Amino acid sequence: MNINFFEFRKNNTSSLRFPVAAVFLFSVALAPNFHAQQKKGDTLTKEKSIDEVVLIGYGKVKKKDQTGSVATLKMNSDTRGFAPNAQDVLVGKIAGVTVTTEGGSPSGGATIRIRGGSSLSASNDPLIIIDGVMIDNGGLGGAGNILNILNPTDIDTFTVLKDASATAIYGSRASNGVILITTKKGGGKMRVTYDANMSVSSPKKTIDVLNADQYRSFVMKTFEGLGNYNEVVGKLGNSNTDWQKEIYRTTFNTENNLSFLGSINNKTPYRISFGYTNLSGILNTSNMERYTSSITFNPTFFDKHLTVNLNGRGMYIKNRFATQDAVGSAIVMDPTQSVYDDNSPFGGYFTWTGSDNNIIQVSTKNPLSLLTMREDQSNVYNFVGNAQLDYKLHFLPDLHFNLNVGLDYSESEGKTYIPALAPSDYIYGGYDMTWDQLRRNSTLDFYTQYTKNFGFLDSKFDIMGGYSWQHYYRNGSNIAHRVSRYDAYGDPLLVSENNYATENYIVSFFGRLNYSIKDRYLFTFTLRNDGSSRFSSENRWSVFPSAAFAWKINEDFFKNSKTVSDLKLRLGWGKTGQQDINQGDYPYLGTYQHSIGSQATYLQGYNNGVPVWVSLLRPQAYNPDLKWETTETYNIGFDYGLWNNRIEGSIDLYQRKTTNLINAETKVAAGTNFAEYVAANIGSLENKGVEFSLNTKPIVSKTFTWEIGGNIAYNYNKITSLSYGENDSAMRRYSMNVHKVGYAAGMFYVYEQIYDNNGKPVEGFYKDQNNDGVINELDLRVYHKPTPDYTFGINTRFTYKKWDLSVASHGSIGNYNYNAVAANNAALSPSSIYANEFLVNRPTSAFDTNFQNSQTLSDYYVQNASFYRIDNVVLGYTFKELSKMLKSLRVYGTVQNPFVFTKYKGLDPEVFGGIDGNVYPRPLTVMLGTNFNF
Repeated sequence: MNINFFEFRKNNTSSLRFPVAAVFLFSVALAPNFHAQQKKGDTLTKEKSIDEVVLIGYGKVKKKDQTGSVATLKMNSDTRGFAPNAQDVLVGKIAGVTVTTEGGSPSGGATIRIRGGSSLSASNDPLIIIDGVMIDNGGLGGAGNILNILNPTDIDTFTVLKDASATAIYGSRASNGVILITTKKGGGKMRVTYDANMSVSSPKKTIDVLNADQYRSFVMKTFEGLGNYNEVVGKLGNSNTDWQKEIYRTTFNTENNLSFLGSINNKTPYRISFGYTNLSGILNTSNMERYTSSITFNPTFFDKHLTVNLNGRGMYIKNRFATQDAVGSAIVMDPTQSVYDDNSPFGGYFTWTGSDNNIIQVSTKNPLSLLTMREDQSNVYNFVGNAQLDYKLHFLPDLHFNLNVGLDYSESEGKTYIPALAPSDYIYGGYDMTWDQLRRNSTLDFYTQYTKNFGFLDSKFDIMGGYSWQHYYRNGSNIAHRVSRYDAYGDPLLVSENNYATENYIVSFFGRLNYSIKDRYLFTFTLRNDGSSRFSSENRWSVFPSAAFAWKINEDFFKNSKTVSDLKLRLGWGKTGQQDINQGDYPYLGTYQHSIGSQATYLQGYNNGVPVWVSLLRPQAYNPDLKWETTETYNIGFDYGLWNNRIEGSIDLYQRKTTNLINAETKVAAGTNFAEYVAANIGSLENKGVEFSLNTKPIVSKTFTWEIGGNIAYNYNKITSLSYGENDSAMRRYSMNVHKVGYAAGMFYVYEQIYDNNGKPVEGFYKDQNNDGVINELDLRVYHKPTPDYTFGINTRFTYKKWDLSVASHGSIGNYNYNAVAANNAALSPSSIYANEFLVNRPTSAFDTNFQNSQTLSDYYVQNASFYRIDNVVLGYTFKELSKMLKSLRVYGTVQNPFVFTKYKGLDPEVFGGIDGNVYPRPLTVMLGTNFNF
């Protein structure tokens, strides 16, 4: 790796070198990933201690008895910082789990990956289960992020199942890992908690571009001596506009959460909560307003032989989305022009017009008008709830039955309206689109479990078997018209129209056997038989087995050790499947597409001079032989505790190989299908990796405690085949990336830039890879990848009397970004600066190369995006027993995203997929909060 240092940049004016070795030593020597609750009173958010109970698929075990790779993170408001969305809490906390948010958008989504990606065209998202309800990852229209349905304050724990021995019980759903989310429950005397915080977010960094004076000088120098000098200079304005300053803003945000918890007659624990969040994005007009409520009841009956868990949570979100096109426009908009023009018919905004006084459609649009003259809103209603009954037989208490019925239901609606006078859509006549969506995910799980202790070998026998049924149903519609354009009948011109209804089923039978000998040798076997309606009857069913062994190494040679307090070896193997294939619900069936409007229609004739068009049905490509992807995983792990568990953690080594990859663009012979490319099971890939976590308390005293921990993970990804038979050169190119045999998925595919003696890139000069004397696409090469080699997280917490200070951070090493902002705006030739009667600005990075024409395929723009980010710093003070009613009051302050150490030249190094285009920047946020406990 060519990584010698990170570089800290702030407002593009200062830099600080930071050795990468220091990051490694700090994260490894001082510890990766906090363990949850070592003992009563430990408030640090971390993985659970080895004596705690952790969730597994369809049940729970003591952590010391688990055989798979499982990590649990317990929520803690004291260290949470500014994390309005549930996925924010996971960032940097668990080894092998990466969470990449979509910049600073309040309604933006996030991408979660567990041990890298196991698919190319199919989904790489983990299965998410909330209180026993499997959540549909297919997308929640208008919400931006599926985990927006949860209020983070309601979450008790995240449990991540990573290896196949832990996930195979979920079969076809678990190739990409499983995240089990449990919410808080009630119990004990009635208590009331109220959390409130207020925060201010502001832009932290913008792209360096020429200011107005610099731009005037640049234009005059560039066009000096050219025949159109007077024309071009005459286009310059008299203003000094910072367009990025115009589209960004400082915002005020607030969160409020109220909860009631306790127990009715000491028999029925309950918890009721309400939450309100209002976030305004730093990009003008963006906003998310969220209302949440939840209720849980956990009564027991028949002398605790029947346990009932009732969970329900509702959510309403109102979003206002801001187009990120404004970000790109603000970078290249002429800074000498004013924002507003009193004489402009286009909403009063300055707009480029030609010599004919008509709008120049290809010109850069006024960035602020793109935001204010576009109304893009959504309203989302969601309910997730379940009823779970667990009955332990009176006459045979070792046998119990568990029934779980759950529902994930949502309704969404939205609209996008752009007036006819908006510069962006004036030539088209505006835009008016409405849409709606309904999602209904129904779940039924039933299993029985029998547990028995035997005197033979001091063994314990635990067997479970069950049945699962899921139904996913979605319907929706959208219709779009022009505002001031009409068809032959005088109606608003139809742009698009779509109505759909689709569903799929998953039916499963599953079982698990746990067997332990002398509480030392642990064996686990699971089997799941899955059937998915997304495959034909010949390929519908598949079996997914797993086996695991664990050895608690507490033999005689460790019994008297003062150093080693716990040590366990874990071995696991298993297979999981993939049916979330991103090819619709009927990829094996022949279907037809209905033409819309005047597109692909047949002219039948005329009625009173008005043309009559007949819609056509077009057959779609399909593959009746499509079948499951299968991922086989091997895992070796150690759980350890040293010096009476003062230091503890785990080490895991894994290998995952996916076969029968669903390749969305497999070329077929002409005339054999209804498209040139279809989805087919061709190819395989593998992931290999190491994960290490360590947690420790270096200092523990009556008044002062220091806790530190973290994690580091290495993942190696390689495509091993992409075609039928042996073909080492097989590849599939898309955008700036390529899937190629022998390399990681999604490598960049670019020319190798040639540099002069001063280290400057020479425009248009690239290495002739095949030595044929011609530079063309045959000379493109595979070069670096957007995914990191290493990911890590470092978390620390200090407590002194009633004060507490915590710092959370994370980073990655070995990942690269394609700096599309710099590449797409690098051209400095006169025709690139002025064409079609309008001017464009340039970022200062363009003058590092002085390219006259854009060189977008140069590997110069594939830049090291390794980084180390301080996520949040939280300082708090807790008042105890203030009155008989108020048990405690905590006041705290948080700084979110204060520092990023990186050598990346773009706006922000943390970009999922590695293409850094018009990214919504992450803001700097300062928050003040209080927590009342009555």
